[in-house]
Amino acid sequence: MDALLRELLAAPGIAGYEDRVRDLIAERLPAGVARTTDSMGNLIASLGAAAPGASDASSSSTSNGVMFVAHMDEIGFVISDVRDDGYLSLRPLGGIDPRTVYGRALRVITTTGEVMGVIGVKPPHLMTDRAREMAEVPPIAEMLVDVGARSGEEAASLGIAVLDFAVLKKDPVVLHNDLWSARALDDRVGCYILLRALERLEAHTFSRPVHFAFSVQEEIGLRGASRLARAFDLDYAFAVDSVSTADWPGVSRALSGAVVGAGAALRVLDNATVIPPAFRREIATVAEREEIPLQVVFTGGGTDAKPFQAEGPQVMSLAIPMRYTHAAVELVSGRDVEHVIRLVVALARHYAA
Repeated sequence: MDALLRELLAAPGIAGYEDRVRDLIAERLPAGVARTTDSMGNLIASLGAAAPGASDASSSSTSNGVMFVAHMDEIGFVISDVRDDGYLSLRPLGGIDPRTVYGRALRVITTTGEVMGVIGVKPPHLMTDRAREMAEVPPIAEMLVDVGARSGEEAASLGIAVLDFAVLKKDPVVLHNDLWSARALDDRVGCYILLRALERLEAHTFSRPVHFAFSVQEEIGLRGASRLARAFDLDYAFAVDSVSTADWPGVSRALSGAVVGAGAALRVLDNATVIPPAFRREIATVAEREEIPLQVVFTGGGTDAKPFQAEGPQVMSLAIPMRYTHAAVELVSGRDVEHVIRLVVALARHYAA
């Protein structure tokens, strides 16, 4: 896990609050790459022979293009109350499993800086019905965040206000066999893949525009991608995201065929899209020619591919197999990440030659 990915993971940004992530990505784009930010906050970097209007995606559509999109937002929380006793209440934003956040450290992002907090947990020593209470996880709306303040006024003096946001404290770790684990790999690893692919493609000559979009608000309904799908007239659109795997004990393989470490994945069937077999075979041919290991997989959920498919282009989700999705320990293979980078590069050259 290199420094760039660690930077992307460290930048906090939930749906609607992606500005810190967007600023970092804009700084890391290769020099000279055309870029724009649309009215929703999507960041688009473009290569190739862009049609008129490509420099202003917020007001014009572009034609005959190829787009790769990865979302910048992560799941997280909005501060819903600063209580008189100094504790904070939370509202979840995105598909958060309460089991994964109870008793964890939080970064509260304010307009003036950052405050550390912890989500309190009642210890066994104070339980009156230990068997029942230890089996329960309260809803997030009932959890309380301790920032060390003794009153609402003291919490406010730290810069904390209602509608500030918070994310789990991320501690990236590298495991045996080049496995990477951290919160927000969904989908900062996709953003990382697009940045690395851009570096490899910057000097390449394309006959049609190739766009690399970093989208907003994916975790609350694919909203940024919906804006992009309406603004661009595309032939092909590829969502670069994760696919949840069932390759660990206690999970049925009937729920997902993806395997961490077995290569890039084509997500051909989920709750949002069904990909025609002919297009899947076409992409597989490109991967085979480039000797890129490939998995053809199914899963639940959906990706930014959905709104593009409704607008007409051929779409595919290029996925990184991921264990423990939406937990604080999301896990991917560094080898798979490299395979997806190579696949993005190969597909850009193939479809925009």
